[in-house]
Amino acid sequence: MKISKKILVLTSFLGCACCVTNAQSVIPEEAITVAAEDSLVEELPTVEAFIPTADVNKVREGFQNLQRSIPLQYNSIVHSFVDYFIYKKPSFTKKMLERKNFYFPIFEKYLAKYNMPDELKYLSMLESGLNPKAISHAKAVGLWQFMKPTGKDFGLRVDEYVDERMDIEKSTEAACKYFRQLYNIFGDWELVLASYNTGPGNLRRAIRRAGNVTNYWQLHPYLHKDTRAYVPQFTAIMYMMNHAGEYGIFPEEIMEPVAVEKVIIDGYLDLETFSNMSGISVDDIQKHNPSILKGVLPAHSRGFELKIPAESYAYFEANRQMILDSAQKQNGVSVMLASNNSAAENGVVIIGGGSVRASNDNETIVEENDKPEKVEEEIKKIRKVKKKTYTVKRGDVLNRIADKYDVDMYDLKVWNHLKSSKIMVGQKLVILDADEEVVEVERTIKEERKTKKTIEKTKPKYHVVQRGDTLWSISQRYGGISVERLKKMNGLRSNSVKKGQKLKIV
Repeated sequence: MKISKKILVLTSFLGCACCVTNAQSVIPEEAITVAAEDSLVEELPTVEAFIPTADVNKVREGFQNLQRSIPLQYNSIVHSFVDYFIYKKPSFTKKMLERKNFYFPIFEKYLAKYNMPDELKYLSMLESGLNPKAISHAKAVGLWQFMKPTGKDFGLRVDEYVDERMDIEKSTEAACKYFRQLYNIFGDWELVLASYNTGPGNLRRAIRRAGNVTNYWQLHPYLHKDTRAYVPQFTAIMYMMNHAGEYGIFPEEIMEPVAVEKVIIDGYLDLETFSNMSGISVDDIQKHNPSILKGVLPAHSRGFELKIPAESYAYFEANRQMILDSAQKQNGVSVMLASNNSAAENGVVIIGGGSVRASNDNETIVEENDKPEKVEEEIKKIRKVKKKTYTVKRGDVLNRIADKYDVDMYDLKVWNHLKSSKIMVGQKLVILDADEEVVEVERTIKEERKTKKTIEKTKPKYHVVQRGDTLWSISQRYGGISVERLKKMNGLRSNSVKKGQKLKIV
């Protein structure tokens, strides 16, 4: 069984070293401070800088206090990724803190069911950024980034109407089965993590090249560079999810878990009609059923589990027959067929680039025979960034400056110790940018924000309603814009639209 996917974050860091020592012995003094004379105006060339470093003893103590089943090692490479999540990309750490409460109870339930280590729940942060609609350029999909053949091998439905790789519960259960399979092969959890990234075939070849070494850190120099970064990233993000508050990183808009009930659907169902009749918003239906790709379930659907908020179930149950009778009438309207690029139009976030993993039963063969550089040089490259200073001009606002330099506004505030978005003319703002050697590190973390910008700039700015269109299908066609937002922009009081009607999209 093989999976071909792309790590959501930090996948293109340069490879790490084969010989790993304790963090305090490797982090160079020059990596800790940035000279005061490096403050330059934006028009001048950029200068090299280093991300600050967290206190080694504090981080080591934090790791020692973490209760875990997987014997993960803390070392200089892991410490460098901790620094990255604290200082260079606090926005990613913050986003994971905001989303984890919604997804972790589900992950924990299935990990316990299959007797898997609880800390495997952190893996989805690297795979998808806790986004069930994430899709890589290699066409891996969902929270756990399954390729289509592998998803089907684990019993996930994938067709033009439903993609269960995006189903939170079913994809998680499939991932647990895959973890169990990998552990039966390798018998070591660090190797399970590595093989989840690169594929079991590629890992076996690396083990043979290394002389049948089965210790992850001894095997390190024989792995693909993405896989060399994968386990340290996993270890670092696990630490951050337990200690982010100690570094001033806190969630703001927390996604809290919502109790749901399941309604079994056999046959055709119009979800917009179901929404109107049940009083459950289209946005709530989308939130709890991300695997549904269209505004309808087809007539051949059998046993589909439609999840609705538990607080709405009593009304639904009291009016079940009326609601389902209305929603299951096709009214002669044909179902919109999927286009070749429907995945990119259905509100998904495109992440990553090429994949290290296999896309089918013939695994990608990765040859990595080059020996890594010394640990000190490796750490410097991971933590090295370009530093700019920007002088605030009249009319500037913080979010536009962030857009101009393609950085997250939250990161910009952290780098400059800003408690609010207020800035003043003449104020100098520090802006960090990745060194060209690790520039791809940034690409996948920024992708979600870039996708939102693309959606906002989509042309045409208006949509003329066609026969069979619904607000749901229109919302999906234009990047997953919510039905409520469409109604608000167009002054609509109901979800009804008429052929020929002109709707504002952006």
